[in-house]
Amino acid sequence: MAKIRLNHFTGFVGCLLAGMMISRVGQAESALRPEAAQAEIQQTPDSTATAATNAPTSDPAELRRAANAVYTGVPFVGRVARTFEMYSPRTEEAVQELKAMGFDQVMLDRPNLHSAATKSGLKFVLAHWWNHDTKPEDIAAAVDRARPTDRALLAGFSIMDEPERNSPDTPFGYYIDVYEQLKPEFTRDLPKTRLEISHWGPLASWTDQHYEYFSFLYEAADVMRIMPYPDLHEGPLDEVFFMTRRTERLMELAGRELPLVVILQTWILPPENKLPDINELRVMTYQAMLSGAETVSFFDHNPEVWQQTPGFTEGFRQLMKEAVGFRDRYRSWSVQSVMSPDGILTATLTSTRKHSATVQINTRREPAGGLAALEVRESVATECPQRQPTTDIACACPCSKDSRITKRMSARSRRMLRQGKCSHSCRAGRRVAIGYR
Repeated sequence: MAKIRLNHFTGFVGCLLAGMMISRVGQAESALRPEAAQAEIQQTPDSTATAATNAPTSDPAELRRAANAVYTGVPFVGRVARTFEMYSPRTEEAVQELKAMGFDQVMLDRPNLHSAATKSGLKFVLAHWWNHDTKPEDIAAAVDRARPTDRALLAGFSIMDEPERNSPDTPFGYYIDVYEQLKPEFTRDLPKTRLEISHWGPLASWTDQHYEYFSFLYEAADVMRIMPYPDLHEGPLDEVFFMTRRTERLMELAGRELPLVVILQTWILPPENKLPDINELRVMTYQAMLSGAETVSFFDHNPEVWQQTPGFTEGFRQLMKEAVGFRDRYRSWSVQSVMSPDGILTATLTSTRKHSATVQINTRREPAGGLAALEVRESVATECPQRQPTTDIACACPCSKDSRITKRMSARSRRMLRQGKCSHSCRAGRRVAIGYR
């Protein structure tokens, strides 16, 4: 079987390399990858970058308003994010530390750390960087390496990270072909392991061509990873909410709904080398938890970098403790979140027992909507008022008037009387509508 699989990969990868493969998206991709779009993809990431030439305006602020208008004031309905993940722990000690901080999952650039993750009880995703130059035997070997791991904890198998930036010459149709080759094998042998891929965006500046092209990636995975990093350029922090919502269009074009991993910034970009302020990171974390992410992830685990910013390491620990506690309190509650034009995200959480709580998040770095700058305000969960049935006996039977009889009644007989049914031989009872106070 291994040889058959290897030969199959040799066939389709070889065709790609030879430029002879007939793919159902091959011709479409050549039309959907305009030079202007590719130039933008390869620029420094910026959520307010200038749009491609076919956009109606080139003003970044106006582009952003137009792109976000369709999601402003429109409720999102879902659940609180259920998983917290950290990228790239470098040692076994780091894996153990992440478990102690409340993380549920790690993305492993170093596959040998899967044993440490297993010992700590952490789920893990194995990272790979495949493109059209990847040898078929390397793909087969990576799949084989995954088999001996703890299959209950092997949550994901990442095919590629940001293919548009890390391998811009690889057409996205390649990843659809890889996915279609691997999926039957994973369904059979690793049924709990999902195939994953990541990309930057969708950005506010994207054109229809961007959406059409990137929708191919949504046909190439079971889980999609997106990475809103608005603080890299001191951009609006509500980009976390809006980028998450923009994926709806990509899923619609792909004809599939995918779970989302929303990746937040715990890394630095030269030359500024600046980490987000903890209050900014808190605002981004709560937005991700309440706006559709199944998993809230952080890139990456780098204590040496964190220690260069006074207070960040301890502040991040406290944030994780707070976020995990919030997740655990509202794990099974439904969420309805709405972003206002002034950058206030209001989330109403409702339990199956009709308890409710409200969270308000000021995504702006200045006071707005009655909230302080970057404030996250959670109301105390309260029970929704409900009508209670009366305890008065509703039956007109004389039995119900005789305390000597009712005191000797079983609980079942009492319930019957309250329902207007007499269970005694007097046969005088009749059904009376049960009342409410």
